[in-house]
Amino acid sequence: MRSLVLALLLGLTGYSYAQSLPPIDRDVILQVSSASDQSEFHIGETIPLKLAFSSVVRDRHQINMAQYDRSGRMGYEQFILSPADGAVDPLAGHLGGIGGGLTGFKFLSPEPWTITLNLNEWVRFTKPGDYRLSVTSNRVGIKDPSNPLGASPVTVRSNEITLRIVPATEAWQKLILNSAVATLDVPPPLKPQDLETHTKSRRRALETLRFLGTAAATKELAKRLRGEDAGGLDYVCMLGLISSPERATAQSAMEHELVDPDHPISDTFLYTLRTINSDANASKQDWRVAQREAVEALTAALPDKRGTALAISLSTAVNEAWNTDLPKQTTDKLIQQMISRFDQLPLNAQNNLLSYRWDKIAGPEMLPILRRYAQAYHDFTEMREINAYNSLQLSASALKHWYELDPAGARPAIIQEIIRPRPRFDARVLGILPDKTLSEVDSALAKNLTASDDFEGLSHISSLITRYSTDAILPHVTEKLDPSIGKWACAIQEPLLAFILRVNPAMAQSRIEQAVSSRGEGFSACNHELFQSIAEIHYDPVLEEIAIHSLDDPDPQVAMTAATMLGKYGSPAAQPALLQHFTSWATSWAGRESELDLTFAESDGRIHQLGLGQNLAQAIATAKSWLSDEDTLQRLSQLTKVRRVHEQLDAYLKTWENHPLVISLNNNPPPSGLDVRIAQYEFHSMDELEAKLSQFPPGTKFLLAAPPIESEANGRPLTELRTFLSSHGMTAAGEKRIN
Repeated sequence: MRSLVLALLLGLTGYSYAQSLPPIDRDVILQVSSASDQSEFHIGETIPLKLAFSSVVRDRHQINMAQYDRSGRMGYEQFILSPADGAVDPLAGHLGGIGGGLTGFKFLSPEPWTITLNLNEWVRFTKPGDYRLSVTSNRVGIKDPSNPLGASPVTVRSNEITLRIVPATEAWQKLILNSAVATLDVPPPLKPQDLETHTKSRRRALETLRFLGTAAATKELAKRLRGEDAGGLDYVCMLGLISSPERATAQSAMEHELVDPDHPISDTFLYTLRTINSDANASKQDWRVAQREAVEALTAALPDKRGTALAISLSTAVNEAWNTDLPKQTTDKLIQQMISRFDQLPLNAQNNLLSYRWDKIAGPEMLPILRRYAQAYHDFTEMREINAYNSLQLSASALKHWYELDPAGARPAIIQEIIRPRPRFDARVLGILPDKTLSEVDSALAKNLTASDDFEGLSHISSLITRYSTDAILPHVTEKLDPSIGKWACAIQEPLLAFILRVNPAMAQSRIEQAVSSRGEGFSACNHELFQSIAEIHYDPVLEEIAIHSLDDPDPQVAMTAATMLGKYGSPAAQPALLQHFTSWATSWAGRESELDLTFAESDGRIHQLGLGQNLAQAIATAKSWLSDEDTLQRLSQLTKVRRVHEQLDAYLKTWENHPLVISLNNNPPPSGLDVRIAQYEFHSMDELEAKLSQFPPGTKFLLAAPPIESEANGRPLTELRTFLSSHGMTAAGEKRIN
């Protein structure tokens, strides 16, 4: 069966082109062929290959189904040419060894699994001739109980095919160029459902220009690199420019577009320009010099820019200036220019400024902009559609920052949004008012809940009821909720259950128990996340009682989330129950531990049994309400020989090997904020950290590790931490600076 895995590929699977090739496995067949049923290609012509993987042995070899091409920096395949001196790697030295992304795994069978790749990603032919091509691949792993991931990589070698490469005539190159340009000039479709097909055709056209590699194609790529496309197509242009055999043309084309009054300059454009003008092996210092020169060149070009090109270029210049040591006077001037043209910025640039750069632009002069965008109401039919999502995100950020700068002025707008029949936002945005409840919105929320049958509207209304409503509307809530318990969408059901838990825990208990026990056809499976979802909104001892009982649930996914919630929110009374169930789980798998050495491709019920053991161990080890010290972790580790759980506990134990214990503190810029680590614990507020430190015995010594103190924001948490340790009989035995 297919198993989807959300993972950083190189960090998790261990399959990497940079590693030495693992042994060849001849039980796996890799058949390579031309995907276009042709064997003769011009120099610069796209060469699509089909790779077909199969195995005569079922359920033994898993394959990584990553569909990324080289632009995703995936290095699973290696292409072997003979003779080798007629081709080069077009991106040698440019992509580095960083990779990642989402993928899935499945077991190979006699029925082939296929993938299509463009050979041009890895090979650019420089001479005509007949070439023999074979492929080796490292995307296959064989089941291996001795490997912590359940499988070890193997090398698969393909058959050999012959490619005839012929010279590219000027007429052929012109024909290919004109066809690609014509595709790129087709205007976007009016119907949203046609947009995906349009984007795919544009991507193919840009890849055609990228692989063509002529001076005219290179100029066209520079012309198309405009920072206006949200589909990743700028990245294709960038790859084509930095790998172009016409390097001098690429440099002059980029410099021409840089000063063109109507060409917007994005951060990808600036990166490409800097890369083209730099040695691939340049030192970090040389790279910083090239970065500054690129920003200065952009700044010098700004006076001649106009319209949208000026707005986008200004945004890029400001963002790059914040990362470059330009004079403050220059940066401040750029910021003021950009703010004055905020309306002309692309939506993604506006969002970036309000979401990630707010600390750089915050001030009273932003208030008119914030008011305007916060109150720019659009009734999107589908709030999760990408354009609607981005527009709503911008309005949400504007509303929050308006309230930050002008609470009294923003409050009426927030109230108005709360009582809207179909609110644009939920309590994550509108919950910023200091009031514990707002009886003035009760009537409107109850009426809107009763009348609504729209998912987005209902989920937002439910969230706002949970945040602000009083028990006066409890009858309205139960009347709407009760017929749908276990069947409603989680984003609607769980906030309403949390509301009942807040205003009347006794009435909530039976309803939460009903939601937990609801399963099977016609039910929503929200019980797999219910405990954590409700606890994040409102925690009550009633929820803890239900969760402890649910550790015995026959569905391990329910027990898994119950365990996680008890560790994160539970009282000390939850510790014995968790320990008892972990012991029982470990005993039940004693002698059968190897059955839980699963590969990513195995998706039967054992994956949830493994998850249950991991969640129980993690809940005990990282719980909020008690300290799991070295002795506790050692006892847990001795209870089980299930490899992944044992290794998880051993990793926690290693953090206790340092004496004194290290408190690693980093106060990151918004929106990341505070990040503190101590032993196996992680915290994002000083309150959380101090609560955990209070569980350590008096006399405990710590080593404080933090980045260089460059501002009050970095120094203040350290000062507070030193004071807390001293007042609780603990000691900061030393400090060290980390990067």
